[in-house]
Amino acid sequence: MEDLPGLIPEGSTVVLGGGWFANHPMAAVRELIRAGRDDLHAIALLGSIDVDLLVGARALRHLTFSMVTLEAFGLATNFRRAVQSGELPITEISALSLQVALEAGAHRVPFLPLRGPVGSDLVAMHPDFYGTASTSLGDADVPVVKAVRPDVALLHATRCDALGNVQHEGTYAMDPELARASDRVIVTCEEIVPTEAVAADASLTRIPGLLVDAVIEAPFGAHPCSHVPRYAQDAWKLLDYQKAALAGGDAYDALLDRIRGEDEESYRERMLGDGRGRVLEALVEAAVVIDEEAA
Repeated sequence: MEDLPGLIPEGSTVVLGGGWFANHPMAAVRELIRAGRDDLHAIALLGSIDVDLLVGARALRHLTFSMVTLEAFGLATNFRRAVQSGELPITEISALSLQVALEAGAHRVPFLPLRGPVGSDLVAMHPDFYGTASTSLGDADVPVVKAVRPDVALLHATRCDALGNVQHEGTYAMDPELARASDRVIVTCEEIVPTEAVAADASLTRIPGLLVDAVIEAPFGAHPCSHVPRYAQDAWKLLDYQKAALAGGDAYDALLDRIRGEDEESYRERMLGDGRGRVLEALVEAAVVIDEEAA
């Protein structure tokens, strides 16, 4: 894990995997904060605590996003403060537009057509992103979005093998597209397993090893977000985070200092000790039982 920051060149554009409160590469985010990075251009389709933490640690020089939210826990406090104050330069793109732009990057084409966002000021605000194109088929002035090609994708998965084959048991959002769109792909995972184990259940392989540059074993690497079906989101720790973010000042600095002063193994011991990890696992198991009973 400590080698991860060295795999991301200075000034890189880094796209963050996951969506909502699920499957964000939180262990990787914490490691970037420990390394004192302050030079990154982040891309977040459905950003969450991952983005807010990076903003609070002043790790970003720019943010391209469609949404950053802590959902039921409130607004993303550090993100909101930084944008309102003008401290953080941003490029706001509608969610569908950014999704299609990343798909264009994944397909290695310069742009893809998109019927929208019609009537939005975002089109006029970003003439370098939104455009029009005509074709030999007779179509004229078709709205298009320019392809987005991140330097690095940071993703979190259920398991990988040493060849870089990436498997997800549950949700994976746009992670496969992010991997194809990016020049370098770094995946943290709950466990690294033999290639034979991956081959035995090949249908779970969402990203082939030929796209992946590095894999890092990081149990509970999405915490405090969820990684279903392994564990649920840690609502208690998310509340603690939001409380510190709202307080700001010394309270939030103390949170960052704790992260910077420990490695990822120590983080797990502090945050998941006393059986908390097992509770998060049991919450997912209980949800499965309830769902089966309802069916």
